[in-house]
Amino acid sequence: MKVGLVILFVLFVALTGMGQERVRPRWSISALEQRIHESINAERVRNRLPGLELDRDLSRIARAHSLDMATRDFFDHVNPEGKTPSDRGDAGGFSCRKGLPDESYAIGLAENLFQNNLYDRIMFVDGKASYAWNSLEHIAATTVQGWMKSRGHRTNILNRSHDKSGIGIALTPDDKILITRLFC
Repeated sequence: MKVGLVILFVLFVALTGMGQERVRPRWSISALEQRIHESINAERVRNRLPGLELDRDLSRIARAHSLDMATRDFFDHVNPEGKTPSDRGDAGGFSCRKGLPDESYAIGLAENLFQNNLYDRIMFVDGKASYAWNSLEHIAATTVQGWMKSRGHRTNILNRSHDKSGIGIALTPDDKILITRLFC
């Protein structure tokens, strides 16, 4: 009976992440950005669309917005100065102009934001905190799933006229993951 309880406890620790100290996971932000980009392109291919080119300038602009949100503690497409994604793109040296089928054109960037978390829960045992850290794969999957369940975000991802995108991620002091995805 004691052996069975020990095995159950070991299994519980392994499955719940109990015993993991407050040491952030060892994956890199750039690896998470790349994985989300790949997942977005997989969604596009599933919907018979070409993948998006990952643009360095758009990614730089997206990272700056994520960092701004993390630093100044806001979460919005429009920053406290009233700058929109297209305003931030123009200020960063990137403008987007797309021809439309009716021979008109659209100007400006589309943007998806998502807030995720480094961990799912904190458990306390004998007053000691233990974190159930999320894997890079889990964070990427839940981010893209969240966007695909939202009509507006899904529209940005599956927009036929988009051929470039950028992604930028920042972490907040309280372990939130702020993700900005720009489309042109």
